[in-house]
Amino acid sequence: MASTDASTNAGTTPGRRAGGSARGPSMVPQGPARLALIGVTTAVLAQTLRFALPQLDHFADDAGTGVAAPVVLAVFLAGFLAPLVRRVAGPSGLLAVGVGALLIVRLLAQAITPQTWLALVGVAVGALAVTALYEGARGLSGVGFATAAVAGLSVDTAVRVAFATWDPVWRSGIGPWLVCLVFVALGALALYRELASGAVEAPGVSWRDALGAAAFGPFMALQVLVLSSPAFVASSGWRSLTTAHVIVVVGQGLALAFLASGLAVRAVPGGVAVLGGTVLGVGAAAIAGTYAVAGIEVVPVVIVGQVLAAWLLAVASRAPLRRAGRGGAVWRIDVGAALGGLLVGVILISYQVSALQPLPFPNNALPGAAGVLLGALAAITAARGGPLPARAPQRALSAGAAALVLLLGTLVFSLAAPSRDAKAAPAGGQVRVVSYNIHDAVDRHGRLDPEAVARTLEARRADVILLQEAGRGSLLSGTTDVGVWLSRRLGMKLLWGPAADGQFGNAILTSLPVERSGIGRMPRGDWSQIRGYVWAKLRVGSSSLDVWSTHLENGDDQGSERLREVSALLRAWGGGPRTVVGGDFNAGPGSDEIERITDGTGLRSAAVGGDGSPTTSDGDRHDWIFGTDDLAFSGYQVAPAGSGHYPVTVTVRVGG
Repeated sequence: MASTDASTNAGTTPGRRAGGSARGPSMVPQGPARLALIGVTTAVLAQTLRFALPQLDHFADDAGTGVAAPVVLAVFLAGFLAPLVRRVAGPSGLLAVGVGALLIVRLLAQAITPQTWLALVGVAVGALAVTALYEGARGLSGVGFATAAVAGLSVDTAVRVAFATWDPVWRSGIGPWLVCLVFVALGALALYRELASGAVEAPGVSWRDALGAAAFGPFMALQVLVLSSPAFVASSGWRSLTTAHVIVVVGQGLALAFLASGLAVRAVPGGVAVLGGTVLGVGAAAIAGTYAVAGIEVVPVVIVGQVLAAWLLAVASRAPLRRAGRGGAVWRIDVGAALGGLLVGVILISYQVSALQPLPFPNNALPGAAGVLLGALAAITAARGGPLPARAPQRALSAGAAALVLLLGTLVFSLAAPSRDAKAAPAGGQVRVVSYNIHDAVDRHGRLDPEAVARTLEARRADVILLQEAGRGSLLSGTTDVGVWLSRRLGMKLLWGPAADGQFGNAILTSLPVERSGIGRMPRGDWSQIRGYVWAKLRVGSSSLDVWSTHLENGDDQGSERLREVSALLRAWGGGPRTVVGGDFNAGPGSDEIERITDGTGLRSAAVGGDGSPTTSDGDRHDWIFGTDDLAFSGYQVAPAGSGHYPVTVTVRVGG
């Protein structure tokens, strides 16, 4: 496109005279309204995906994979109804149905809390909203579109951090409702302005150009999974959640600065876009997945990845957003955008499934494929560009500096931190220990509710809590950092041990002094999740207590795999004294796995008097606490709770 200034393009008003007077209604809304429409829609779409993912997992558990898979696929295919909606209701009708219905879903989710039917409707409407985005953004440059999308995601991320990453959509109270109403009201006002201004004449496009609209799919998948997820950066990068959000803000600020500089609109060969997508894909695959690297390496990948993703989206969106051109019917753009909506589902749902069932390839390939796809789709329109706008350096600096406002979310998060007064040593060396599989803090109705988990644990008055299925940015928990949230809520130190990937695993919460800690992962022969464990040496008066939290392989046919995992766990432990091992062993009394743990190892069950109470809602006894012979146990208890598993509690007496 010849013009590259997003605000100028957005404000083009046919019928306006050079002297400033205007005759007739504006065909294209002024820049702020149009940018707000794209930004708010993108943010609300991200919120809808995050609340839908736990519900879709719950739906699969209840209905079975054979029923759930085609239904979920069908709702993600809803975007392909866009040509029909356009034919029946016109371009304004498509915009009203797509964006308007998405805002209604967001309002309903706040009012009645997310439910399975609403999640399915939300996903279908969201897929249609992706196609409506390109209708509502017509007349913007690709840079304007990408700028609005990144800005919307940036504000959404800042709001989530202010709520400690537990999305307001799951919560009641004035604060969450205020957030909901602000997003919905801004979106509704921007939508009204767009509809009142009249449709922008659509260009004729080739299939090649229309496919550029599909780039929004892999872009959004990467944002939800990695780039705009502070919990992901915190857990994979081994940073505090505050630091993680600062890192995300730096990446978003640089992306906005790059887009404002005008460099993103320069014409580039398609090969350069492919190279950019490949770099993005390799980086994402390196830090996200079962076989990902962890640590400081995550930081540059997220920062550079934000810039690359924004640039590639801007390049890919040029052709489907232009207002002039020759080619085929406009519904081709609808099909391209609908393909993008489908790609969001394919990438995110497949990655989510990989935490529970093995795929025929490592799940690292999914974020990697998203980056490569984004680059390939951008290559379609990469040759179209324009000159740099005037005052590009000043615009870049202003856009980057504006991102600092997003740190307000971090400020709220930090100010809300609970006090952590040091706890006195347990009287008489008695330590209260709880082991609990919290199922990502999702209850049996598919509701994400860390507060219910916190209340359950609080009632146990524990000094040490051994957690399994504790999400830290997992899609199964709507990318919430459940581990950090519980740590803050209970005022306890968090020790984290990744398993399936860096966002799903085991944890220890404790109020006792920690002398040492460590993590480990079990050997595995296929591409399914790698089970793991986390351990800590805790100071108890003048003595110490070693505690371990683990989760073994699920499935009646996985007994041999669990035996291998038990052997790996026992080797890692090494037979040390004063040790408690707790977790979800997915094996019952008398099984080979439990016999292997207690036969000649010095470990015994903490169930006083052979208490055989079931530990799951299905009546199974899969959750255990074992301890060495030099420890005394009392007060063993299993109490029903909201998760499919029940917390197991025991008092451990540690000698001198």
